[in-house]
Amino acid sequence: MDDKLLSFLDPVWRYIDNGSFFREPFRWLYIAIAALNLLFPFVVIFLSVEGGIFKYMPGGTIFAFVLVFILLLALGAMSFLLWMNRQKKLKEMLHEKNEFVAIPMVSHFIQTLGEWMGFYIGILGCVASLLFMLFGGGDSVINSLLPLGTGIVMVIVYPIMGFLIVVSARLLAELYRALASIANNTKRISSHIDDK
Repeated sequence: MDDKLLSFLDPVWRYIDNGSFFREPFRWLYIAIAALNLLFPFVVIFLSVEGGIFKYMPGGTIFAFVLVFILLLALGAMSFLLWMNRQKKLKEMLHEKNEFVAIPMVSHFIQTLGEWMGFYIGILGCVASLLFMLFGGGDSVINSLLPLGTGIVMVIVYPIMGFLIVVSARLLAELYRALASIANNTKRISSHIDDK
């Protein structure tokens, strides 16, 4: 009787052990983040127009803002495609024989998050700095919109920051993945030796 009661939960334990328990929620998280990236530019545009930021700005600055909004739309689409592409690759990461399944999922998320943030900061910071420098003049409102301000130096600094974020996230993700790979291979070798 006790065996039947305990075996009733075996499918649940197998679902957790084979990685589906981790993979599916991460896939849905990726899809949700992808959808939010499509909505984000529209929210920014709506809040900017509703907030009346254009009332007291000169024409050149308004033109720069319009170009930045177009850039935000392009980055939103790029980010959507990145997250959707990465969620498709989650299934490839887990194998039935892997003992450690959470580490690959988390490392993949760290890598994707780093790529997303790096591209966003690098591209948006560089292009927006350039546009505001060319069309916005020395408006103090513009300088407060980007985290490090705008200017000719920031046209170079933002892409470097974006690159460093991508590389750092990739390094951290690969360290986690290497740890999981070593652990999985060690487990396979020890079980292979035990079988002999």
